[in-house]
Amino acid sequence: MAAKQKQGATNVVSRDGITYIHCDLSDPFVHPTIPADLTAEQINASLNLNLGMPLLNPSNSLLRRCMSLLNTIFVSWWEVYAFSIWNHVPISMRRRMTFNAWRLYLPLHKMILGTSTGIHKDASAEYHALTTIMWWGRLFPVSVLRMRFALSQLSVWSRDEVVSRVERVAHTVELPVAAPVVQVDHMTVRGLYIHSQEEKLTEQVIFWLYGGAFLSGCVDGNLSPAESVARRCGKDVFLPKYRLLPEHTVEDMLWDAALAYHYLTKVRGVQPRNIILFGISSGAGLCVRLLQFIGELQRKEELRPAYISTALDATIMPGGAVLMCPFVDYTEPKGTMQHYQLHDLVVNQSVTELGFPFFKIALGDDKNRRLASPVHRSFQGLPPLCIVVSQHEVVYDQTIALVNQARLEGVAVSLGVWHYMCHVFCFLSSFIPEGEQSMDFVCDWIDLRLKDKNE
Repeated sequence: MAAKQKQGATNVVSRDGITYIHCDLSDPFVHPTIPADLTAEQINASLNLNLGMPLLNPSNSLLRRCMSLLNTIFVSWWEVYAFSIWNHVPISMRRRMTFNAWRLYLPLHKMILGTSTGIHKDASAEYHALTTIMWWGRLFPVSVLRMRFALSQLSVWSRDEVVSRVERVAHTVELPVAAPVVQVDHMTVRGLYIHSQEEKLTEQVIFWLYGGAFLSGCVDGNLSPAESVARRCGKDVFLPKYRLLPEHTVEDMLWDAALAYHYLTKVRGVQPRNIILFGISSGAGLCVRLLQFIGELQRKEELRPAYISTALDATIMPGGAVLMCPFVDYTEPKGTMQHYQLHDLVVNQSVTELGFPFFKIALGDDKNRRLASPVHRSFQGLPPLCIVVSQHEVVYDQTIALVNQARLEGVAVSLGVWHYMCHVFCFLSSFIPEGEQSMDFVCDWIDLRLKDKNE
């Protein structure tokens, strides 16, 4: 059981042998157990890197070149066919195969390797077992195709079957002011609407923006995780589809998110106070920019791009936002983004080698990338936020910067910090207890937030 959190406090919470930090203060966050002057490099030096095998170093350029050659010869030419065959297998069968394999593998890993392969012995045995599987991905090149396939499988990696009614949305929106020429062909909102209660429509809705470094992610891949949150919280969930790099632009994503919010509030008539934005990684960045757009409009400031105002005319702030491991700083990698890719299981060296060149092309020089980064913009007037992050993942620095800046500008932030986890560990909740705890954390916050707003 977890210790009860005091309102307006920073507590070290212990639950089922795992500890995490819960901070509800209005002051800048100070980690209660880690010296503030430790750098990311120094923390790395204290961790069990490379599965505890010092000679296995993925930063070795010769090793990476050899693995790239082997990948070209033996894998890359047939993988597209393998992906297609796998996706034609019914999802229920894919899910059974995945979890039957996990049930066989986990006890073997516990018996043979125990807690020797993760970055710290205090991580759960399940996380050590997952590390032994996922670590090897850093040795192979990553492509947009591979990223999109991996994130399309999130519903396969979710233990729960989808039992709620799912509505496929395709609605062409008519705005009160003329749409910009650049977006005139993109006035149709598409996505999934999950009805958590079959007998009636709920008045409270979670607006879900998936992640994937702006290069990948899809509504169908997020269906099972989102439906699980819908049932836990007793809310409906709307998952709008948005366009991706490199085929489209960041402005296209922002437009799609803004138009989807317009659809939810103006067409479906959901009261903004009954909406919680829910963003994962880069989707959390879109959530923050959407909130900042609304704030800028309310203050009569110029938006960037200016035409977003046509989709958000007379828009009101939602009741709050959940940001899961938010990716909100698109400037040159530094701090934890630079150093923790050495052990992050999701955003590893191969992922950053692929992703950051795309950001530079899409967003331009560092000045423009700073202007596009939510963490470097105003948080004035934003609603309460619930933020979950791992102290040992790549976006930790920028997440804490977001928390502190938002609090400085008067925004209430409830922060949960777990240890020794990778990026978006929350969405590994079917495998690791830390992920399950983090999902409980945000669902409790959503329930409390929407209850408070409607009393």
